[in-house]
Amino acid sequence: MSTPVVFRHAQVEDALCISGLATQVFLDTYATDGMRADLAEEALSTYAPQQFRQRLADPRKVLLLAERAGHLLGFAELGDNIRPPLAQLSQGMELVRLYVQRHAHRQGIGQALLDRAESLAQARQASCLWLTAWDGNHPALAFYLAQGYDAVGTTHYEFGGNRYGNQVFCKTW
Repeated sequence: MSTPVVFRHAQVEDALCISGLATQVFLDTYATDGMRADLAEEALSTYAPQQFRQRLADPRKVLLLAERAGHLLGFAELGDNIRPPLAQLSQGMELVRLYVQRHAHRQGIGQALLDRAESLAQARQASCLWLTAWDGNHPALAFYLAQGYDAVGTTHYEFGGNRYGNQVFCKTW
């Protein structure tokens, strides 16, 4: 019998491991053709441990972790009172990131983190949970559709002088 996955809220002391996992997943997703300076800069700045310490200190942010035997496998980052890309999402809560290490895909970890994120958003009286996913991340796009999310628009994410198209998803209750 394998060790079960444990889910919990992140603490400040988790910032280093969250940073490492976030950097790994980001680069696995975006650097499929190799490393470029803009990708390296984004990964090393946005996902630095200090950035996660700041997020964990922000009462508008919540990070949920998935661990097995003390090893971080994935996390969900939620933001409350975040300005959405579409006005219709203004009463919702944002799923900022849902990152699961590649070796832990298809084990139900992403779905369990998403379920917990939805429950948290509902408990906070949000009208929906919304997110953006990169157009080039086909597994993520399919995942959110399979979880009952509706594609409600498009936006973009910019870094290093490049714009990346993103699909906006929403699940209302």
